[in-house]
Order: sequence, then C-alpha cells, then structure tokens
Amino acid sequence: MKRIFLISTLILLLGFTGQAQKIEFKKLSAKKFQSLIQKDNNHLLIDVSRKIDHIEGHIKGAVFAETSEKLYSILDTIPNSRSILVYCRYGKRSQKACWLIAEKYPNKIYSLTKGFEDWKAKGYKLVK
Repeated sequence: MKRIFLISTLILLLGFTGQAQKIEFKKLSAKKFQSLIQKDNNHLLIDVSRKIDHIEGHIKGAVFAETSEKLYSILDTIPNSRSILVYCRYGKRSQKACWLIAEKYPNKIYSLTKGFEDWKAKGYKLVK
C-alpha cells in the first residue's frame, strides 16, 4: 500500500513540474503607459504598427517591428531584465505581439490597451 501511495505521489509531482510557464503581459491605459515610459529607464519600446501608421507618427524612442521576424531579431539582442513596452495603432496587433513575446521571453511585458490612437487623443507627445 505504501508503495502505491509513493508511486502515485511521485507521478503527481512530476506532472506539476512539466507544466508550461504561465504566459502573461499587462495591458495599460495611455496614462499608465506614459508613466511607465518616464519611470523605467531600462525599457524597450516597440511599435508593431503597419509601416504607413509608423511613418504618420509614433512615440519617441520606439523601435519599429512590423513583422514577427523583425520583432524576434530585436528581442534576441536584449537582456531579460529589460521591460518591453509594445503598441500599435489600435491595440490589437500589440496584444498579439505580446503573446508572441511572452511565449519566448521572460521579460516584463506591457501593451498599450487602446493603441496609439488613444495615445494621440489623450494629447501625449509623438514624433513623425
């Protein structure tokens, strides 16, 4: 009986160790996103908008990554300690990008919830 209990317990514990890492990222309002940009000097700001949208305007200091290949090539060069802030025009592409990033990189990841359009509407600075 003890033997069955020990084997069952061992199997149960091994099952828990093989579970995938929980994939997470935080969705932030324009106000909180701006605040994080100002507070965290060790962040990487990534614009995953379409090229035409990026040319029309973007947040100062943003690195442009229209494709997943470009995104991964950028991320492969940074340490895990850097926070990653991602945005796009309306917030949909950035959320998809955050899922891709979270699957591969353990960094702290943040997405601008309503995108760059909300950023502009709130009056935050942009560059062209």
